[in-house]
Amino acid sequence: MKKLYIVTAHIDDFECSAYGYLFKHHKEYDKIVLVIASKWKFKDNIILQNLKELPDEIESKIEYINLGYEARKFNTDFDKMKDDFYKEIDWNEDFDILTHDSNDAHTDHKVLSDISMGLYKYVSKYITMYSPSSVNFGPNYFVSLSDEAYQYKKKALDKYDIQKEQSYSKKGYYLQSEDHYNIGKSYVLENCVNANSNYYEVYKILKWM
Repeated sequence: MKKLYIVTAHIDDFECSAYGYLFKHHKEYDKIVLVIASKWKFKDNIILQNLKELPDEIESKIEYINLGYEARKFNTDFDKMKDDFYKEIDWNEDFDILTHDSNDAHTDHKVLSDISMGLYKYVSKYITMYSPSSVNFGPNYFVSLSDEAYQYKKKALDKYDIQKEQSYSKKGYYLQSEDHYNIGKSYVLENCVNANSNYYEVYKILKWM
């Protein structure tokens, strides 16, 4: 059985950054395991609703695991979080990883990147995803979203409320602007002159066998 582990720090990281890869590559996997490290009372029901609203052929493959940690305390909980996540892995099965990039200014994202990197030698594909806090991301994989897939993404993100976020400043946050939903297109316009889609997400391939 071939599995994909999508590993994110927060619930809305999945909707913001993983839909492109999910829609394009879901047919390659028998099971997709969404592992989210933290819970937040204003998001817990939204993620369950968003998963149910994905196309049937995708939703039926997704197993959702929330490790239940408190955001902003990942460094303190690093070893226990790593242990809890690794215990969810079937080491006898073939699996790929999609997770946060090491060049990310969000400390929670960096912790998940470090934890996931311990799996690098075990996977066939290791891909990192852009987030609004990425720094010098340098994508090398550009995934177009169909109009339908983009609408799934927009509808999912529109459910979240910036006023109920854990952000200190509530400034510079992607939920404040619809332009941020399609921020991958700016990378595509600079790097792919023959691009012909309206919507994109961008990724960095670290390993692809």
